[in-house]
Amino acid sequence: MKRFAVVLLSVLLVLLPGCTKPVTESGVQSTESGTVESTDASLAEKTDDSSAQAQSGHVEKTLSSGVKVDADVYVPESMQKSALAEMRGQGQLIDYEELKSLFCSGKTITEEGEEPWEMVTPGAMEAVGKYVSTQDGDYLQRICGNTFYYMTERDIQDIEDLTIYETGKNLDFASIEETDKTIRDIAEKLNIAVGKGVCYTIDTSSQPHYVFQYEILVNGMPLAMFDGGSYSGDAYVPGTYMTAVVDADGIRHYDVSYVLEELESGESKKVLTLDEALQAVDDKYNSVIMEGEYFIDDIQMAYTPVQTEETGIVRLIPVWYFQTTHQILLPDKSGTGEIMLPQDGYILINALDGTELLHENGDI
Repeated sequence: MKRFAVVLLSVLLVLLPGCTKPVTESGVQSTESGTVESTDASLAEKTDDSSAQAQSGHVEKTLSSGVKVDADVYVPESMQKSALAEMRGQGQLIDYEELKSLFCSGKTITEEGEEPWEMVTPGAMEAVGKYVSTQDGDYLQRICGNTFYYMTERDIQDIEDLTIYETGKNLDFASIEETDKTIRDIAEKLNIAVGKGVCYTIDTSSQPHYVFQYEILVNGMPLAMFDGGSYSGDAYVPGTYMTAVVDADGIRHYDVSYVLEELESGESKKVLTLDEALQAVDDKYNSVIMEGEYFIDDIQMAYTPVQTEETGIVRLIPVWYFQTTHQILLPDKSGTGEIMLPQDGYILINALDGTELLHENGDI
C-alpha cells in the first residue's frame, strides 16, 4: 500500500507541470553539463535558411481548413538542421547500486526488495521494480531498468500551475545556478544525458523550494516531453523528462520518466519546414467535416519513440508536434441553452516524410 501511494504521488508530481509545454531556460545554465552527448555528424547536417530554425518564434495565421493557429514555436537548437535521421534505440540501464549510493548512502534501510512490473515504458528492459525504503522516510525505486524515482517524506507538491513560478528568482539557501549544477552532477553520475532545463521558484510555500525539469537526450537530440503515438494500434507513448525538487534540506524528489540510447542511425533526410508540416495538418482537416472551431496553440519539435515488435526496441523519429483545441457548442443540462466545450488534443507529423503518427486522440 505504501508503494502504491508513493507511485501515485510521484505520478501526480510529474503531471502537474504539464508535459506539453516547451522547455525553456530561465536562470538555468545555458551551457549543458558533461552529461550531454555530442551529436554524431552523420545524424544532422548544418543549418540553412530552409531549416526549422527559420520558423522558431510565434506563428499566427488561419489555415485554408479554417483552423486558427496562434502558437509559440519551440525548435531545440540541436534540431535546427536542414536534414535529420531516424534512429533505432533501446532502453538505457540505470545503475541501481549507483542510485542507492547517491540517494540512500549513510541512511538506515528498513525495507528492500523486488516486485513484478509490467513492461509498458518505452525501452523497458526488465519486468521488475526494485525498491528501497529508509528509516528517514525516503523511498527509491527503479522500474523496468530505465526509469526511476526518489522521494523523501517531506516531498509534498501542492502547486497546480508551476508556470507562474518561472521567475528566475533565487532562494536564500542556494542560487538557481548552484542548484542546477547539483542536479546535473547527479545525472552525470548516472550517465543520463540532459539538455536544457527550466526552473520554477516556489517561494510561496511554507517550505520554499525549486522545481527543475530537463530535456533527456539521445545522441545529443532531445526526446519529446509531450505524449506520442504509433503508426497503428493506437499505442500510447508518454513523453519523458527529468524532474528534481530541491529545498533547504537538499533534494527531496528526483525522477526520470525513461532513458533511451541510440543503437544506430539511418540516412539523413530533408526536414519538413514548419510551413510544410502545417500544410500536412491543413490537409488532414480539409479531409473531414468539421464542427465547431479548431485551434493550434503550441508547436514543438523533438524526437519521439515509437514502439516496435522487438521487445525494448524503439524507432526514434523527429516529429512536429501541434497542440490542438477543439471548441464545440453542446446543449446544456437544462436543454434550453448551449455550452462551449473545449477538447484538447495533439497531432504528430513525421518531420521526414510528412505522414501523421496516429494515436488514440478522440475525435479529430
